[in-house]
Amino acid sequence: MVTMSEPSQRMTRSERARLFRDRLSETMQSQWLNRSTLAERAGVDRSTVSLLLSEQQTRLPSGHVVADLAAALNVTTDWLLGLTTTTRAPGEILRESMQVAERAPGRSDANIERWLKDAGDAKVRNVPASLPEFMKTEAVMTLEYADYAGKSPQQALAETQARLTISRMPGSDVEVVLPRQRLEDFARRAGIWADLSVEDVREQLDHMANLCDELYPSVRLHLFDQRQHYSAPITVFGQRRAVIYVGSSYFVFNTQEHVQALTRHFDQLVRDARVLSHEASAWLRSLSAQTG
Repeated sequence: MVTMSEPSQRMTRSERARLFRDRLSETMQSQWLNRSTLAERAGVDRSTVSLLLSEQQTRLPSGHVVADLAAALNVTTDWLLGLTTTTRAPGEILRESMQVAERAPGRSDANIERWLKDAGDAKVRNVPASLPEFMKTEAVMTLEYADYAGKSPQQALAETQARLTISRMPGSDVEVVLPRQRLEDFARRAGIWADLSVEDVREQLDHMANLCDELYPSVRLHLFDQRQHYSAPITVFGQRRAVIYVGSSYFVFNTQEHVQALTRHFDQLVRDARVLSHEASAWLRSLSAQTG
């Protein structure tokens, strides 16, 4: 997307004409177009294009010429005229701002794997729906996915191992934050974890503590107070994508504004965390020792 030559809020007619000329020239260069080719695409005379690119030209062309040039260059007339900083039409921006990615019942979820691959070495921020997936033990995975329509316990465990392998790779940058009350409920075997044994709970808490030590600082776990903050399950993949998990599907946000908003939300949870990443392993071991 071309975003060159940012417009000011107030411009004279000659300033707007100069911005129009600059954007026209820059876009032609970025698309490797000469004057003859652009003139042919836009259905105007080559002399018209030459005149518009002339530094002596201080007037804007007629509306239909601007529209024809914008269509030929696949940009908007508003952008050529300096009325916006984006080349995309409002409808295109709206379509791209949010998408819905559904989870297919009976199949492992490929969405997260694809988004992780797209993110490359970028930082991944995660607020899990339960415990962090890559930190779960086999006993917890078996319980949580025993009657789950989306995947089998075996599929879930395989995905967990794959993500743990990725987390151990050099250059990984993963930050996880969740409410400490969730882990306290887990230690009491409350709610969905009622069928776990005390040994299962201790194994899970100790496993998380060991991973916090092993993977730090590439992987950092923080715990916030749910009495102060609430967060839906979200994952932010670098600066290009953010998703909100709603169970049967993901709401996927691709625009910079949405990604930045969810990033700020996540970072606020970290800033207000009651247990920071360098304290997490000790806190988990203490909770494990109190479990009985």
